Amino acid sequence: MNTLKKIEKRLLKNPDEPASLIFKELILALHQGESFNLKAIYELDYNDFELALAVLKDWRLDRFTKTKERLKEHLDTRAP
Repeated sequence: MNTLKKIEKRLLKNPDEPASLIFKELILALHQGESFNLKAIYELDYNDFELALAVLKDWRLDRFTKTKERLKEHLDTRAP
């Protein structure tokens, strides 16, 4: 399973856990081309830290356009 699909499943399963909130902020910042506080990534446990780095790499490669759009739609529907 690719990285962005892992994030998507995690956000759907556990949307309110602290790590999910950081992932949401990261994905929104990447999608909107906005700033993201990298300090937040350092607050993640090691596995989530690695997952966040993998998100950055995959996003940079722009290989998962459909998953990126689904993630954005999911985050838009949950926005306050």
